Amino acid sequence: MPRSATVRVPASSANLGPGFDVFALALDLHLEVEARESPKPSIVWDGEGAAEVPLTRKNLLVRSAQEPFSGWSPPLEGLALRVRNRIPIGRGLGSSAAAIVAGIRLGAQLRGLRISAQRILELGFPLEGHGDNLAAALYGGFCIAVTENGGVRVHRLDWPPRWRAVVFVGRVAEWVLACSTRDRALVRSAMDDRLHQPGRARAYPYLDDVIAAAEQAGALGAALSGAGGSVIAIADRHHDPVAQAMSRAARSHHIDGSVVRLAAAATGASG
Repeated sequence: MPRSATVRVPASSANLGPGFDVFALALDLHLEVEARESPKPSIVWDGEGAAEVPLTRKNLLVRSAQEPFSGWSPPLEGLALRVRNRIPIGRGLGSSAAAIVAGIRLGAQLRGLRISAQRILELGFPLEGHGDNLAAALYGGFCIAVTENGGVRVHRLDWPPRWRAVVFVGRVAEWVLACSTRDRALVRSAMDDRLHQPGRARAYPYLDDVIAAAEQAGALGAALSGAGGSVIAIADRHHDPVAQAMSRAARSHHIDGSVVRLAAAATGASG
């Protein structure tokens, strides 16, 4: 069996307005992990989440390298992990999905197993609970994850290369059409959700103003990223004015945060 393994997995933004538990976009922020089997388990964590995540067997990377293989493949003796993470934790940017995908890939590599992306999706689903972020982390690009009969089917679309995601960290069919036709005019209405987002706006009172500010500054559309509290705007130009407008709107609610400008990640998990 291999004595060590490495993996690199992108962040993702799910829902993207009305695509609740269905849509996700892979983003150019990554979780990178080096792992080896060791009788003395250890985790060295650098970057986002260093002061937040448990550095024990309860860590999601460790659980994902062990639990999905229970009952059909021998457990690993222990794991020594070296983690470099750029994905904010608990901010609606797919940090848990990235960890699950990374853990399963590492677990498979260290056991000498070759498993497909679809199999990783199936193994990760019980840990994540939905397939959207998992799909984007695995396949990259803009993914549609359809849950049916207890399984997940994924359709991947290429993301228009000029479009950038401007992310403040702190209508379904139209989304598909907007991507496939690269129609800028469709993006705003495609991100206009009336189902889950209004309820979540009560938890994030800055949401509506940050979305409005982004659109007024030239964004094609904006929405809550995943379950929040990040807000993602899509722009094919005016990146800086959009970022500045989102920051100003958040500060008006006494919310501090950071803004990142990201390309879509064309490729999913690797290593």
